[in-house]
Amino acid sequence: MILARALVPALTLAALFAVPAFAQTPAPATGIEEALRIARASGVAHVTKIELDDGKWEVEGMNTSQRKIEIDIDPATGKVLKTETR
Repeated sequence: MILARALVPALTLAALFAVPAFAQTPAPATGIEEALRIARASGVAHVTKIELDDGKWEVEGMNTSQRKIEIDIDPATGKVLKTETR
């Protein structure tokens, strides 16, 4: 019983300090659905891959001419940062 009384405050403090670590990672303002819409409006006809990597949405796919296309999108603003067609 004494051990339980000592553990409860310690676990409560641990939980309080753990929550802010999760809160420091905000969700991007531009979500995956919006990133897909932006990519399609920018020429991606068929998406093969989309991921949030290195602080930006990276969308890969094919354009209407069946050429590979890659688009980077800023998740904070939705602005297209780079478009590369091969």
